[in-house]
Formats: sequence, C-alpha cells, structure tokens
Amino acid sequence: MLSIISKRSIFLHQKLVKSLYEQTLTRPLATHWDPKFRRLRKNKFTEPTLLDFDSNTKEKVKRGIEPPTSFIYKPINITSSKEIFDPYIPPEGDGKASLFSKEFAKGAVEKITKSTSKKFKHLRLIKKSDSNFDENLFAETAQQIYIDAHSILSKRDPEEMLNFVTENALMKMYHNMKFKTIRWKWIESLEEPVVKHLVTREMMVKTDLYAQVTVRIHSKQILAVYDRFGRLAFGSDTLPKDVLEYVVFEKHLSDPYGSWRLHDKIIPSWSPAKTPVIRSFALPEPYKTDDELEKRIVSKFKGDDSHLEKIQEEKS
Repeated sequence: MLSIISKRSIFLHQKLVKSLYEQTLTRPLATHWDPKFRRLRKNKFTEPTLLDFDSNTKEKVKRGIEPPTSFIYKPINITSSKEIFDPYIPPEGDGKASLFSKEFAKGAVEKITKSTSKKFKHLRLIKKSDSNFDENLFAETAQQIYIDAHSILSKRDPEEMLNFVTENALMKMYHNMKFKTIRWKWIESLEEPVVKHLVTREMMVKTDLYAQVTVRIHSKQILAVYDRFGRLAFGSDTLPKDVLEYVVFEKHLSDPYGSWRLHDKIIPSWSPAKTPVIRSFALPEPYKTDDELEKRIVSKFKGDDSHLEKIQEEKS
C-alpha cells in the first residue's frame, strides 16, 4: 500500500515539474527568440521624464498607473447674488402720465389690489437682521449710494467701486468701457426717491439670506462718453437730461459686515429706445488706379466691336 502511494506521489511530482519546465520554455510573441537582441530592445526604451510628483505618485507612475488629475475649483462669491429675485414692474407712463390719465389710473388700481402681506413679511425679515433699516429714510441713503457709484465710475477704480456696487453690477458697468472716457455729473433730483419694492431670498440654506430693495430715482444728469480718439460718442457734456430709473439695491443680511450696494437696474418694456452710440473707425486707403493697365485694355480691344464682327464672319 505504501509503495502504491509513493509511486503515485512521484508521478504527480514529475508531472508538475514537467509543466513548470514547459511554462519556462514558452515565450511571449513580442520578444525575439534569440536572446542576443535583448540589448538592442533595451536601447530602444527611453525612460520618460516624470513631473514633480510626490514619492508615492512617482512609484505609481513608474508602474504604469495614471496619476490623479489636478482639480482647479472656480471661486464662488457669496457676498452678492447674480439676479433680481422678484423684479418690480413699473406702471406704464410713469414720470409722464398725469393724475387724470388712463395709464396713471391703471397703475394706481394695480397698486391697491396688489397684496401687501408679502411686503410686510420681507420688511420684517430685513429689520430682524438690520435693526436700523427704515423704509422712509432708506430712499435717501440709496440715492447717495447711486451718486457715489457713478462718480467713482469715471475714476476706473474697481476696488473702490465695490464699496458701492455688487460684483454683478460692476461687470455690467465696466462692460465695453475699454479705451473710453466717461464724464458724469449729478445736477438735481426732480422727485424724491421712493422705495417701490422689497424682497428677501434664501440661498442654499435658510441662514444665508439676501435682501433687495427697488428704489425709484427721478433726476437730472449730465453724461458724456468719449471714444479713444477723444470724439464724443454718446450724450452731451453741457446738456442735462431727465432720467427716470428703477434701481435695485442688495444686502447680504447674513453677513454682519454687509452693506447696501447698487445691484442692478430695471428697464421697463415701455421705455423708449436708447440713442445709438456714434462709432469711430479708421478710413480706408484711397483706391489707386493703374492708368497704364487701362491703356493696354483699350488698345487690345481698340475701343470698338470690330473684333466681334470678324468672329461672326468666320462662323458664317
């Protein structure tokens, strides 16, 4: 019985050794059968220059593992929003309609029928975060912020402007301002500024609260825009103009150091079209004619149709 077991184990051992030997004899198809070409294959390989990774990442790259991608996160600004939450719709003919006109009566009815419960709700939230807020006194404060923001615009100092305007308004006010000069002047206020709309909005979480107040400002201003050549492109530097605007002011209520800043302007659908900007451009060079070339063309055809008559005679 022991002899049978020993013979069986010897047979299995020989079979295992034979299979291992056959595996060593097999070669991959990518390598040549002759080992003398091993040195040539080695010379063809060039070691890549690795980037400045840490030691663990370098070892992974050497083993053929792809390094992790470097994520570049875009900065997020939460000091202001990028939209008007609930835009105020101005009544048609505001600033021009009289007390007995149809437009004024229509706007007055809409104002009376509109529910004021939402307004008191937003006003309560604003006063909860800003105890000094007064709806009647805020209009004068907003008008002064409006004047300071437009006065600093001509200085081209964005850091100083951010004290009076939000990042959303800064991009819009600086749009297409390259190589231009602005002259702006406040003359007087035609009507007292009035708060027309109040709204608050939560962003992402309930504790992150923003407030927006729409103020009606009717004033007389002077605006002149000059291009890079010093030519007047828009407005006038001597003629004042009556301007009626609905300006939105915003404050980040959750920020203890937040302040009211100019955020955007509401342009009614019934407002007249803007005056187009006078654009300046370089005059093209005058076209130069070649007199000699014209003489050659005239001499070739002799200035008449005699050559056409010869072609017709040949065809006939």
